[in-house]
Amino acid sequence: MSPMATINKSAKDLETTGKKPRTPEEAVSPLVRLQNYLLGVRSEWNKISWPTWPQIWGQTLVVILMVSIMTTGLFMLDYGIHFTISAITPHRS
Repeated sequence: MSPMATINKSAKDLETTGKKPRTPEEAVSPLVRLQNYLLGVRSEWNKISWPTWPQIWGQTLVVILMVSIMTTGLFMLDYGIHFTISAITPHRS
């Protein structure tokens, strides 16, 4: 089959079915595509550098410390704003 005949056949398929002809990648069975995907996942999984337990504990302590500092700071800011507004506005009984 000549290249021109292939182009005409593809155009004819598109006109009659409304679908593009399949590319070689799309012609592969779903099971083979799943297998290739899982092999890629396994390959990437082996490239991960996992932290050690001392690193995990150190980072956890840093997060807890920062959350505590931010909580205390926000509480003090909120209390200061509340105190300032209470001092400016009259209290109703």
